[in-house]
Amino acid sequence: MKKSTYHLEFKLFFRNYSAWIGIVVLLLTGFAGLYFGKTFIANQKAVIEKAAVLQKKHTLENIEHFNKDIGLIFFHNKFSSANLPDQWAAFANGQRDVNPCLISVTMLAVEGQLYDTDITNPVSMLLGNMDLSFVYIFLFPLVIIAFTYNLISEQQESGVWSLLKSQSNELSKVIWQKCLIRIAAVFVVAFLLLLVAVIYLELPIDTTFFAVAGLIVLYLAFWFAVSIFIISLDKSSSYNASALVAIWVAICIVIPASLNLLLTQKYSVPEALQNVINQREGYHEKWDMPKEVTMKPFFEHYPQLKKYPFPADKSFSWFWYYGMQQMGDDQALKSRLAVADKLAARQQFTNIAALFFPTIQTQLAVNELAGSDLGAHLEFQQAVRNYHEQIRLHFYPAIFQEKDIASTDIKTVGLKAFSSSKVHDWSRLLPLLIWTLVLSTIAFRNFKSSSLTRNVQAS
Repeated sequence: MKKSTYHLEFKLFFRNYSAWIGIVVLLLTGFAGLYFGKTFIANQKAVIEKAAVLQKKHTLENIEHFNKDIGLIFFHNKFSSANLPDQWAAFANGQRDVNPCLISVTMLAVEGQLYDTDITNPVSMLLGNMDLSFVYIFLFPLVIIAFTYNLISEQQESGVWSLLKSQSNELSKVIWQKCLIRIAAVFVVAFLLLLVAVIYLELPIDTTFFAVAGLIVLYLAFWFAVSIFIISLDKSSSYNASALVAIWVAICIVIPASLNLLLTQKYSVPEALQNVINQREGYHEKWDMPKEVTMKPFFEHYPQLKKYPFPADKSFSWFWYYGMQQMGDDQALKSRLAVADKLAARQQFTNIAALFFPTIQTQLAVNELAGSDLGAHLEFQQAVRNYHEQIRLHFYPAIFQEKDIASTDIKTVGLKAFSSSKVHDWSRLLPLLIWTLVLSTIAFRNFKSSSLTRNVQAS
């Protein structure tokens, strides 16, 4: 088409107030998402920084209050681990608003302590936190629908399309020209917000940036393909709007909620409750049993600790008490592994289902890249278990030999920082690309065989 026709279509599009409203809504919500996402992560960073200071303060207080009993100091003293947010976590908060970023544990049985967290208003948890990824995944498709649903039908209903038929033999090019104007407008806004995010959130231009950008491009292209496919069916404006909104509701709300319900039923986790019961019974029941029942499996677990003298003649000793705590974790091991298997099965099912639902696929992929997904939290929990084990084995000798607390390096132990590993799975782009190509190809064939262009050729 001639440049003048593009210029005319451009002017017609931006002369429409609804186009400006859509662009302004995307920009305002995008800026709001950037602000709220950054504020949320900044609050978590402040909590982590404060926890690092408080841990050392509380350690000194415990030493002051319980300095005559080293076992009692470690009974009360907490060792904190922090799941440090990735720079992209402000872009996509993911599950960081429902999973704790800070876990503090004592040297007692660890499994029950992993799930201790702050009390949170359930209403705020239900609403979640707004971030820029939310704007891209849920609001951009609505604006795309608003821009395209009456692309042709409005002109058909006003009689303008019949006039165009009588004056042009390249009507299919007119259709694609209208689409390209809207595609360009949406992508300019999308890249503008991404550029602002890079500056405002101080995001590095690295592999993660290109992976996120690729996801955004393909996801928005998918929604344009959906819209153009519906338009190619040559229905009325009301039909197009209803169909597209119904698709948005289904893909973005109904299907994810239904899959979550299916997951809950198909992969229920009764082992989670059993895990807590096993752990509590594992050490509480030892109070009423001979000490050998505790110490024999404890020494089998840690044969290197046999060299320390066990005071069998005492009614109570920290040696026996911490051994009892360890038996609680050991007795819960089987149920804990069962929980891990169920969660892995859930994740596998979700990844397979996401291949057929681009919204779920995009959300999972963005959260994964931002280190704010379920996998990152489970990795953090395992890191806490490993750290807890390291702390236990480091201080057990001093406790079991009833040494003075001054002989240990407890004052130097600070907050343990954790950063999740990041894997760039480029295969997540493939389903979005396939869906976009399939729908675009069908739409192109529909336009080619439709009366929208066939009548023109006949005339």
